[in-house]
Amino acid sequence: MSDTRNIAVFASGTGTTLQALIDNQTEYGYHVALVVANRTCTALERAQTAHIPTLQSCDWTKIGHALTQHSIQLIVLAGFLTIIPEWICHKWEKRIINIHPSLLPKHGGKGMYGVHVQEAVLAAGDTVAGCTVHYVSAEVDGGHIIAQATVEVLANDTPETLSQRVQQEEKKLLPQTIEQLLNNAK
Repeated sequence: MSDTRNIAVFASGTGTTLQALIDNQTEYGYHVALVVANRTCTALERAQTAHIPTLQSCDWTKIGHALTQHSIQLIVLAGFLTIIPEWICHKWEKRIINIHPSLLPKHGGKGMYGVHVQEAVLAAGDTVAGCTVHYVSAEVDGGHIIAQATVEVLANDTPETLSQRVQQEEKKLLPQTIEQLLNNAK
């Protein structure tokens, strides 16, 4: 597989989205070449089980070297709960994407992650929820929107049930978007 198809996945938690990316590598034509975490987490264990190199660090210079070493074409944030420094956003402009569990620009920004997003969706009385893949910029959840997927908000939804349905859409949308971006970069 060509180095130009290498992606790095940044994660901070259980790594369920990472696992979906690992499972879909062949079908969508990319290679998870590196997993970066800012803390000890299950995502690192998933990567190690799949024999993917890992790096646990908050040192952005060290992370930058690892990205170069692994010939990374695209950085994918998948539940990464650290703000990316502005200089990294500029250096990797249009080559860092994030999956967010809302239909941005609604319910985005600092503190809006995980089940907190779906609590906000329900509190707002939204009838549709979903997820967004967007470019990462210096503004949290403020980068250009690339793709979205929707789910209907059901009358009996809890933040947890809604979150589960949104996560299922994330696991479909993200690999498709990665494939599209890498194909367009040729």
